[in-house]
Amino acid sequence: MGINRARAWTFVSAAALALAATMTGTGHATADSQPTPVIDGVPYVGAELRRQYDYNYWGCRNPDGTSDAITLEWLRDGEPLPEERQGDTLRILPEDMGSRISMRVHPLTPGNQGCPTGTQLSSETQPVKASSRAMGWTGRGNFEPLARTYDGRLILYPRTYTYDKGACEGPCPAYRRSWDEPRQVGQGWNVFDIVFSPGDFDGDGYNDLLGRDAAGKLFLYPGDGEGGWLPREQVGQGWAIFDAIVGPGDFNGDGTNDVLARDAAGGLFLYPGDGEGGWLPREQVGWGWQVMNKIITGGDMNADGGVDIFGRDHYGYLRQYPTDGEGGWEEPVWFGTGWEAFSEVAGLGSSSHTKYNDLVAVDPNGDLVTYATGASTTGMYGPYGPIGTGWDVFKELL
Repeated sequence: MGINRARAWTFVSAAALALAATMTGTGHATADSQPTPVIDGVPYVGAELRRQYDYNYWGCRNPDGTSDAITLEWLRDGEPLPEERQGDTLRILPEDMGSRISMRVHPLTPGNQGCPTGTQLSSETQPVKASSRAMGWTGRGNFEPLARTYDGRLILYPRTYTYDKGACEGPCPAYRRSWDEPRQVGQGWNVFDIVFSPGDFDGDGYNDLLGRDAAGKLFLYPGDGEGGWLPREQVGQGWAIFDAIVGPGDFNGDGTNDVLARDAAGGLFLYPGDGEGGWLPREQVGWGWQVMNKIITGGDMNADGGVDIFGRDHYGYLRQYPTDGEGGWEEPVWFGTGWEAFSEVAGLGSSSHTKYNDLVAVDPNGDLVTYATGASTTGMYGPYGPIGTGWDVFKELL
C-alpha cells in the first residue's frame, strides 16, 4: 500500500508475504427471540462500559414518551455488582481484574408494546486486563495523545467522550467527542533517550511512563490518573544493551502489562510485568528484528484479545505481527510500503472510542492522521483525518 491522502482499503494475502523478521514462541444468550443487549466498551481497568445503542428497545418508551423504558444491571462473573456501581455506565476498577463483566436489561413496563417480555442478558466480556495505553491519562478511558517535544517537554491532549441518552429525539447514538485544552505535564524529559508507556505497570489502575537514561537505568513514572505523575522510582539497570524498548500491553495473556526490548543483534526479548511495578523472568520471543527502524505497539487492533506489534523496515515497508494472546504469534500481515514518509507512527488507542484501536501517524504536512484495521486481520483502512495539524513539532508520540 503506497501512502496517499485518499482513503483506501488494502488487502494482502498472508500467503504472499515476504517477511524480514522472524518470531519464536508460540456467552450467554436468551432462550427466545428477544433482543440480546450488547456491551459497548473494552474490558480494561479504567474503561467505561455501557449498553451499545441499537433500535431494539426504542419502541419501549416511558409514559411521557421519552427515553428507553429499561434499566441496566451490571454483573461480575455472573453476580450483581454493588448498588453504588449500577447505572447507565460502569467504570472498570482494579478490583475487577481477571473477572468477566456482563449486563442484564430489565424492562420497566413488561408487556408494553415495544418492550421486551422479560430480562435479557448480554454475553460476558473477556477477562478484565490492566489498564492499557489506550485508556489515556486522565482516568476517563479515552484516546489521549501524549507527545514529547525536541526540548524535552511533555504535552498532553486530553479528550472528552460522553454519551447523552437525552441528547436527541428518536433513536440516535448520542456520542459526543471533543478536545480539551492541551497542557504541559512535564519538562526535562530529554535526559532520556527512550520514553514509552507500558500502560498501568504498578497495578494502581492508572497509566504510567518508563524512561531509560544514558547510563542504562530504567525509571518508572507512575501516572496519577489526572494527567500528572507521582514520584519516580528506578525499576531496572543495564538496559543500555537495547536499542529499542516498547510497551505492547499484555503480551503473554496473564492480564498484566509487559515490555519488549530489542538488542543490537535483532533479538526481541519479553520482560513480563508482575503487575506491581516489577518483573518476571525474561524470555526471547523473536530474532531478526534489526531490519526494523521502528517497532510500533498498536494494542489490540481487531478486538480479538491479543495485542498487535508493527515493524517498519528501512525501506518503508510496514508489517503487522499479531499475537495469539498467550505469548505466541499469529501469521504476520504486510501493509505495503511508503511508511517512511511519516515522521512518527504510534498506537494511542481508538480515536473514535470503539473496541478497535488505531495507528496514528504524522504525515509530511505535519498533520495527524489515523489508520485502522477494524475487525479485519488482513488489511487496513486509512488515512483518516487529519485529526490535528502542526504535529511535526514533536519528537515522538508516547
